[in-house]
Amino acid sequence: MSGGILWTSSSDERMQLYGGGSRLLGNVVRRAYPEAISWLKRQGIKMSGARKVLSGFGYQIDIVEYLEECRRTVERTEGYVVCGTSVQSLLKGRSGEIVGVRTVHSDGAVDVHAPYTLLATGGYQGSAELRARYIHENARNMLVRANPHSSGDAIELALAVGAQTSEANRGFYGHLVSRSPSWGDERFFSLLAQYHSEHGLLFNENGYRFCDESTGDHNNAWWTVFQPNARALLLWDRRVQDRYATASSIPGQPGHDKFNVAMDHGGEGRICRDHADLLAFANSVGFDGERLIESLADFNIRAETAWETLVPPRTEACRPLNQPDFYALVVYPSITYTFGGLTIDANTRVLGPEAVPITGLLAAGADAGDVYGQGYAGGLAQAMSLGIVAAATAGW
Repeated sequence: MSGGILWTSSSDERMQLYGGGSRLLGNVVRRAYPEAISWLKRQGIKMSGARKVLSGFGYQIDIVEYLEECRRTVERTEGYVVCGTSVQSLLKGRSGEIVGVRTVHSDGAVDVHAPYTLLATGGYQGSAELRARYIHENARNMLVRANPHSSGDAIELALAVGAQTSEANRGFYGHLVSRSPSWGDERFFSLLAQYHSEHGLLFNENGYRFCDESTGDHNNAWWTVFQPNARALLLWDRRVQDRYATASSIPGQPGHDKFNVAMDHGGEGRICRDHADLLAFANSVGFDGERLIESLADFNIRAETAWETLVPPRTEACRPLNQPDFYALVVYPSITYTFGGLTIDANTRVLGPEAVPITGLLAAGADAGDVYGQGYAGGLAQAMSLGIVAAATAGW
């Protein structure tokens, strides 16, 4: 889904503004990023030139080849990559340190001993129960646009040995999507994502805007979770349709008409000729059409003559939606991975009571909480930079 684009924010200040998580951990990601890129180059992984991405820059890599090279590297050094294995529990030493794991495989249970154990299972987005516990009750039925296996195993394992979680962080990375009976087919994870929502307007069932749409579709997905019935009506006009809703969102991949794709696969939407048509459609799908039209008219006036009075504000772009036809689509938040995970320090050590590191236990990627908050600055960078730091902590 990422197209193999390994990117992050271009400065500490932009990381804080757009990542929105722990300043300490955001800076860890940024400062380990050059070593991650250097590592890739030493492995001979194919890499593009620098690309501008959201709040920063990055490179497009052959991620499939990279993962294969990781496997080959482990096996060249007489290590093993064992698939189809689950971890039953963390093993504790006499002083409470983590000394390995008890695994379960079709061949039986095997204890693996090591001075360091790295938890990197990809977050908890695959668990409806944990989504409801840590994000919001509305997240229980949220659409998952990710592998189904990242279901919080690392959190449960670590909690059992006294680890702490960043329960105040309810953030996640995801996108607004149209509903489809074909949801679950991976090709729709990107096809049905409405990346251009940052150029449109979002209204809840009461007919009101509820977020600064311009800060990114990934943020819009987060805000929508907390709205009535966890849905919104996304509205854009002909200008946005021609410039953004039909453009490619990932370098090297073709663009698609997002509205047509949504409608072809069961979406709830209408191309409206005027405000009367829009009002009728909004009412027909359970939104307050009258209030929505009032909210739209108010936004258009303020966008041109009183932008500073907009509530919610528009940070990145502030242009009226006044060029018919109008495109209206009911959208829902979908989740790719979670930001709230295990509390770690700058060396990726998992913290226990009173913020004391649990000896021998590390976490990286989405299992590490608070790297991002209500924001986003690169998922592959979060995984790889923290992985590099964890390797250094373990003696690499």
